[in-house]
Amino acid sequence: MAKMELDPAMIPEAVSWCVAHGAVYALPHADAEALGEAYEVGGAFSHAPFSLAPFPWPRSEYEKVCEIQKTLCLVVDRASRDGAWLERVLIETVASDEFTANVFRVYREHPNPQPLTLGLLRSDYMLDEKDGVSRSLQVEINTIASSFACLSETISRLHRYLAAKNKSNLEELPPNAAGRGLAAGIAEAHRAYASRRSVSSPRVAMVVQPNERNQMDQRMLEHALWDDHGIPMQRVTLKELAKADTAPGKPLVLDGVEFSVVYFRAGYSPDDYPTSDEWTARGLVEASLAVKCPSAAYQLAGTKKVQQALAAPGALERFVGRSGDASAREVREVFAGLFDLDEAAPGADDAVARALDAPQAFVLKPQREGGGNNLYDADLADALRAMTPAQRAAYILMERITSKPKPGALVRNGIATAGDCVAELGVYGAFLADGPDAVLLNDVCGHLLRQKLLGVNEGGVAAGFAVLSSPALF
Repeated sequence: MAKMELDPAMIPEAVSWCVAHGAVYALPHADAEALGEAYEVGGAFSHAPFSLAPFPWPRSEYEKVCEIQKTLCLVVDRASRDGAWLERVLIETVASDEFTANVFRVYREHPNPQPLTLGLLRSDYMLDEKDGVSRSLQVEINTIASSFACLSETISRLHRYLAAKNKSNLEELPPNAAGRGLAAGIAEAHRAYASRRSVSSPRVAMVVQPNERNQMDQRMLEHALWDDHGIPMQRVTLKELAKADTAPGKPLVLDGVEFSVVYFRAGYSPDDYPTSDEWTARGLVEASLAVKCPSAAYQLAGTKKVQQALAAPGALERFVGRSGDASAREVREVFAGLFDLDEAAPGADDAVARALDAPQAFVLKPQREGGGNNLYDADLADALRAMTPAQRAAYILMERITSKPKPGALVRNGIATAGDCVAELGVYGAFLADGPDAVLLNDVCGHLLRQKLLGVNEGGVAAGFAVLSSPALF
């Protein structure tokens, strides 16, 4: 694989390219809350954090995780429809984790009447590299607010631009249309909804956090939906949706506008529900006719606890066919070691003992999204010692993935930091079904690669731990 030289003169050129092409982040503002919409429209911006060069990734491993994405989408959809299984898997987690309990309450108390289900999913992987063998192991699957598709697409274009100027091999850089792929999934759901309604001009709602810093990634998706499909998207907060005019089984209408699809880029964290209004909004949306992305059931199917449960013998085969099916076997090959910490789970005490004995070999994961939530090393051991057996049920334990570092240069705020790096590859999928048996769309849309310095445990870009990158296949 040809190596791109890390010429310092490339940094200002790369930064200006990012700004010129919309790969930007809103800067924090002390008065952001008071400014409201004016902050989003007229705030100050900086380039999104990025790597100066793509990250080496084995072509065979890249192709493998892309090939299984459709099966993973099917698994999530079918698991979300299996209420008895979901309840059995989550019963202890619901008892010990308030946020999961609240999502589960929405699921139980506000049945979703809409047979159309839309999933815009991302499955994340790291390379486990031991004894000269590299294999992709799944870190997690994201079923709500799978972000950075559009910015990832843009950074892929940046790396192609820099590679061309550097006369590097462009064939190493796979095409990436992640943002447009997700927009196509939303458009398909919108058209399916509109075909069953007589309303003339429904819109797609994007549920956002107030004073969102990653708004350009969201705006690019909004623009792709309009440019490619002529479908308007409207940004709303959960608090605004609490005022929607709707009833169970009825259209979701806000200020005279009917929403065909409600696409959540918020709602994945307890911080998104500061008052009861936000939970009221979630229930109103769930019980309405709008297509949810995701439904409460899909969100529950993306919890760490469900990820762990799917790795148990026979669980995956429940949703993708008989034991030994190629699809189930191929998916199971990417599962890392996952351990159930429920008090009554066989082997839970042994798993805790192993983690206390070698905390550096494990990650302790809560039922949270957004980065910055996992526990490592001494923090992991201290937390396990402090927890009661019942409290442990809010977490899962995962074997730590060991990646070999590679040199890189990460650019943040116009300044490059060089060092040994590791990376995490995400694969996006768009899935639309009409009831349990009719799959209308199941597409692999593109990828996200996040690069971070060795020794940084978390991998979130928005949380400040990693930067956007792209894979260079070899």
